[in-house]
Amino acid sequence: MGGAPADGGSTSEAGAPGSGSGNGSGGSTGAAGAAPSEGGEEGFEPTYGRFGEAPESTFTLPSTTSAIYYPDVVMSFPEVDFTTLDRLYIPAGEYKTLLLGNLPERAAERPLVITNRGGQVKVGGQAANYVMSLGGGKNWILTGRYDPVSETGDAEFRGHAEGAYAHSQGSYGFLIDDAFSKEGLSGLSIGGKASDFELDCLEVARAEFAGIVAKTDNDGAATMKNVKVHDVYIHDTGSEGIYFGSTQPQPQHSFENLHVYDNRFLRTGTEAIQIGQQGDGLEVHHNVFGPGAVRWRSAFQAYQDGNVQYGQRYGSGSFHHNVVVGTGDLFVELFPTVVAGDPRSSEDKVSFRDNYFSDTSSGGVYTHADDTGVTIEFLRNAFRGFYFDYDAVYPDAKAPVQVFGVGSSSPNPHVLQGNTADATFPFILYKFPSVTESDNTMAEVPPVEFRDFMLPEVDEDVRKLEWWTPTATLSPDMRAVTYDVGAVVVHRGTLYRALVRSSGEAPGENADAWEKLPAPADDVRLAPGSPHQGLGVRWPPATP
Repeated sequence: MGGAPADGGSTSEAGAPGSGSGNGSGGSTGAAGAAPSEGGEEGFEPTYGRFGEAPESTFTLPSTTSAIYYPDVVMSFPEVDFTTLDRLYIPAGEYKTLLLGNLPERAAERPLVITNRGGQVKVGGQAANYVMSLGGGKNWILTGRYDPVSETGDAEFRGHAEGAYAHSQGSYGFLIDDAFSKEGLSGLSIGGKASDFELDCLEVARAEFAGIVAKTDNDGAATMKNVKVHDVYIHDTGSEGIYFGSTQPQPQHSFENLHVYDNRFLRTGTEAIQIGQQGDGLEVHHNVFGPGAVRWRSAFQAYQDGNVQYGQRYGSGSFHHNVVVGTGDLFVELFPTVVAGDPRSSEDKVSFRDNYFSDTSSGGVYTHADDTGVTIEFLRNAFRGFYFDYDAVYPDAKAPVQVFGVGSSSPNPHVLQGNTADATFPFILYKFPSVTESDNTMAEVPPVEFRDFMLPEVDEDVRKLEWWTPTATLSPDMRAVTYDVGAVVVHRGTLYRALVRSSGEAPGENADAWEKLPAPADDVRLAPGSPHQGLGVRWPPATP
């Protein structure tokens, strides 16, 4: 990918974090973000003290003008008692990279809170070997949330936490924005046997690979568990929104008690959420995922173009009250994963219930046939927006004949009940003895209405938005891609509309061919009166 801007990652292009192109609720890099009187939800009274009262012990990392690099943060500061430290402050500034390794193992009742101090911490955009990396430790929290009682965050960088969702780019205490400075980089990486951590009120943008990766590769004993991800805004990534748990061959560690809620993972190149090696206790709820797979013509690998990818090893998991929009092949692909020695049980259950799925270039759901004995439930979900054009990249692809596909002769029990699909083909056509289905109806499903997302023509079918590419690199013939007048693309995190029919003319370099569009508002809370109330990001926020 192209190099970083000379100023260390900020850019004047519309839609880029820190561009100052919002409606006053967003902030520019190094400038004030939204105060409640400017961008907060009118009438909303925030509840402070989320992380307890004023801290008893604090430590601020030394100021630097380039990078924060502590592979062993505990050993680097022997004068600090990391067993009782309440706040680890990262001083405001723009950093090439940020590494905190060997974080301490703390008790659950007294976690270490890591937060910004004195303004915004901005990381990335300078073609480093990594952007932000956290390693090791237990019971720590990374938060950019402003809380004057708990003494976290900064009043000038409140993000969306008090209601200023629209145009909140650049207004968070932590802004991890790599500006597509280097191919293959993720925004935030968490590993080193880290476990029992929480991510809260962060913005991650323009990473060429995934927004956030959490896993310790090739270590079957390094279980991650008790992880919370909430109020995180990830947008405009080259690959996954989040990639938690490995998808590589064993040995890989399991991932237990992962909770993902009230997040926005928007305009991701491949899957919005890819979670693998899942054990017991997964709960993914009240998120907005999509559009996913905007890079479906030129992703890093063929068929990396779903929205939700879920690998389940043992135990039970629940996926509910989410809004999932935009996919290439499938809304959901479920991989039951057999690993010797896992504590599987006849009571294991994976449940997808009360979700909304819309806008696909091919099919709906597919569950693979690997025998773990898990019961798979799909209950009261709504499906719509089947617009087949998958053969534009994969010429041998055939139009779907069913919404829900089950791997051939899968022995895992499937319960499909009360789902509604707006499609010209049946909910399920090929059934096996393991499948029980009832009360699934084919009927019109009204679309959700967001408060203020991107563009009207895109919001009604998010598959109209694509990652600009001169060539469909995943097509067997490597065909050139031609964009017709009116086509909408995202290029380096900015939206453009085609003024003329063109091929190979990059947006941002050909003003006669492309109109640069304003930054998307990305307020994907459902509008008052929208169908499907109660799904997606909750407002007012749920009690922590």
